[in-house]
Amino acid sequence: MLLLIVTMNDKGDFQPFSFQVSELESAFEVLNSIASSGDVLVNIDLMDNGQCFSLPAEAFDGEPIRPHVDELEKVWQALLNKPVNQLSINHQMLALYSERLRETYQLRIDWLELAIIDTNAHIQELPRGTNWESRCVRLELQLTKYRWQLEQAQAGQRRVCERLAPYMDCE
Repeated sequence: MLLLIVTMNDKGDFQPFSFQVSELESAFEVLNSIASSGDVLVNIDLMDNGQCFSLPAEAFDGEPIRPHVDELEKVWQALLNKPVNQLSINHQMLALYSERLRETYQLRIDWLELAIIDTNAHIQELPRGTNWESRCVRLELQLTKYRWQLEQAQAGQRRVCERLAPYMDCE
């Protein structure tokens, strides 16, 4: 990592400089050391793996950062050492899956209801004439198929809601 810094000394002169650091914490210590010496940090850029990051100069007030990092690490380790409630995670995943499945059924139900309405309207508007009877029979068969699929989708949605009710909201 390369640290690019611009400071202003007590005379108001700007001084740009850079140096190599191996760890972010050591870079922070150096920046706090500069701030505690009386120089003002004006601009701080950190280059790492071809990317440049600007750091807020006002964050470095001259106080050592290591105690704060150590405290955060203790909190982090304590959180990591807590056992994960796998049952809770499973319930969350099951609830998410169940809700998506219910929504999928609802989309299918909505589509089939519209298809039934549309097919009924098409039957009513079918002009009498040649092949009228065969076209009516074909549309009636299509209507029967849509109604059967609608019943299946509604039953599937009910099953999802009944079996997974503890994990989701069913309407």
